[in-house]
Parts: sequence; structure tokens; C-alpha cells
Amino acid sequence: MGIRGSFRYSDIEKALKSDLIAIEANIIRIMKRCGNEFVTDAKNGLNISSSAFPKGDYKDQTANLRSSIGYVIMRDNEVIEQNIDGTGQGMSAGLAALRARQSGTGYRLIGVAGMEYASALESKGYNVISSQKETTLINLSDRLKKFSKQLGKKGMNIDFDTNF
Repeated sequence: MGIRGSFRYSDIEKALKSDLIAIEANIIRIMKRCGNEFVTDAKNGLNISSSAFPKGDYKDQTANLRSSIGYVIMRDNEVIEQNIDGTGQGMSAGLAALRARQSGTGYRLIGVAGMEYASALESKGYNVISSQKETTLINLSDRLKKFSKQLGKKGMNIDFDTNF
């Protein structure tokens, strides 16, 4: 007398595929939330680590710089989600900066300030996206670790490389 399974291998494959789809949807949801927070905080001029940026906020006279702030979520070289909007010139610069950073593998959250003078402002002590970048990296890492622990409780072991 043996034990016989009342399932087919295709049933197992279907269940695994369903689990993988749910895991990917959650990873993208986490990245999207972090990306949206990055954009919102940067466009609102929130200076999260004020001691690092003693000059405080900059004046975005043309609205181009804040319009060039955005993010893209990628899986390998495929764009899954994108958030950049605003004035024509700023948005074009942001999209160009995102396109320049789109090669690579795995899941990636890429945030940019696309106007060419963004780094010059940062070097003068103004915060454009630097403090938001740091906060986003910490939040993303924490949220992915929390998600990994939740999966661990369900018997799934996923390790995220959060050494940014």
C-alpha cells in the first residue's frame, strides 16, 4: 500500500507561478510607494537631513528642475512603472536622464533630477534629491526586509540584495 498524490505536476507549476506573480506584484508595489515618496518629497522641497544641506531649499524659478524629478521601476531592461510629469523642458530632461540609466538586470528603482544644473545646486549645499535619495534607500531596504520576513513565515525564503 503506497501513498498516491491526487494532484498533477501542472497543478504544482500553476500554484508556483501564482505565488511568483503575487511576490512580484508586492515587490513592485513596495518600489512604487518608495518612488512616489521620493518624487513627492523632492518636489515639495522637503529637506530631510537639514544638517547636510545648510543652505536649505532652492528657488525653482522656471519649474523645470522640480519637473525633471521622477523615477522608473525596471525589471531587467523593461520599464514596469514610471512617474515623471510637469513642464515640457523639465519633463524631457528627466525622461532623458532616466533613459540613460536603463541598462542592467534585475528589479531596479531609478530616481533622477534630470536638469543639467541639479548637481551644481547640490554641490553648493542645496538639497535637490540627495536627502530624499538616502531616505528612499533606507525605506526601500526596510520594506523589502519586512516583506522577506512575511514570506519566511509562509515558508518561502527570499533574500533581497539591499546593499545599494
